Amino acid sequence: MSLPKLQLVLASASPARLATLRAAGADPVVEVSGVDEDAVLEAVRGGPAQRVLALATAKARAVAGRICAEPAGADRAAAAQASGTASGVQAAGDGEDADGLAPGEALVLGCDSMFEFDGQAVGKPHDPGVARERLARMSGRSGVLHTGHCLVHPRSGATLGAVSHAVVHIGELSRQEIDAYVASGEPLHVAGSFTVDGLGGPFVDRVDGDHHGVVGVSLPLLRRMLAHWGMSVTQLWERPADGELGERAAGILRATTRYVPRYGADAFIACSCGGCHWGLNGAGGVLAFRRGRGGVEVLAQLRSARTHTGGTWSVPGGAVEWGESPVDGAVRQFAEETQIGAEDLEILGTHADDHGDWAYTTVIARCEGAEPVPDYESAQLTWTALDGLPGGSGLASAPLHPGFAAALPALREKIRNLAGPRSR
Repeated sequence: MSLPKLQLVLASASPARLATLRAAGADPVVEVSGVDEDAVLEAVRGGPAQRVLALATAKARAVAGRICAEPAGADRAAAAQASGTASGVQAAGDGEDADGLAPGEALVLGCDSMFEFDGQAVGKPHDPGVARERLARMSGRSGVLHTGHCLVHPRSGATLGAVSHAVVHIGELSRQEIDAYVASGEPLHVAGSFTVDGLGGPFVDRVDGDHHGVVGVSLPLLRRMLAHWGMSVTQLWERPADGELGERAAGILRATTRYVPRYGADAFIACSCGGCHWGLNGAGGVLAFRRGRGGVEVLAQLRSARTHTGGTWSVPGGAVEWGESPVDGAVRQFAEETQIGAEDLEILGTHADDHGDWAYTTVIARCEGAEPVPDYESAQLTWTALDGLPGGSGLASAPLHPGFAAALPALREKIRNLAGPRSR
């Protein structure tokens, strides 16, 4: 099996993004999402990076859903030609198995950008007065441009997000330059009130980081995202001859169908560490402990085969939703997987494994008297001795989740300190 040339559907009306992708050899079809950006942002609790990723994901999922809902084959091609949108995009159910990658099938790319200045997210000014005041404050200073990216495979529902970051250094602007730039209208409808690929280009002294991300789509990041799915960026140029590439990509996309999203942030993120993690807004879990007859015990979860990293021991938890704090998300996920609610937990501390683009927050909580009831994400829930991790009899021979294993020494020490002298 060999893959055809990949078709990209761009869920954005940005001419700059389209021009950047075309210059890199892609020929994307533009299908504007129509997403209510204000409504999406109202549900996001995090900073600029989380906000642009939420917007990019909403746009890509909206267009992917539209592709799947439209008629297949010749009927869809005729409808697309009539509407002038997304012509030639393969519809779900036409061609190969729905878990594979069919000839002519598309990947949907959503993007959104936001400028962070003085610790605040700076969006589109719209008003000339706002733009003028903002540019005056930015003169001679720098900020960070965050660009969210989201790829969606309409057939499988596979979703992969990532964020690029670049430091933008603005030159010293005169009043005349600011007035002339605002009068041009360009800064009114772009993130941060400036562009680097238009009239605002002369006012940007330099960019530290990916300059394509500042334009609106990071080409190196797109390449890495495709690689996570077993694809090559060169497939945007031509049909590859490598059959193994096609088989690997189809296998990866098929595997993602096991991870059915229940919430908006349920998806994988391509992290700057080089790995792929579950939870666009990060993830979290609860390490519950109690006093047993032999000392301190902790509640361990053997993850079911249906979950990411299934077959390993960890703590009950999962993806943090856009509108949640890491602690709230961890407690909610714990309750869903154990039937032990927040009222039975005494939260005493947290431990964060922060990768920059993604973080896992372990909530440490005392839990006396409550017994867990596993859901479908748990193959087993068991109380086991703190000092028995790893290798306790209750954990049998299954391995620890790599992230849990790496954090365990620090977690064990924190629990001992929180539980008090009798735990030693």
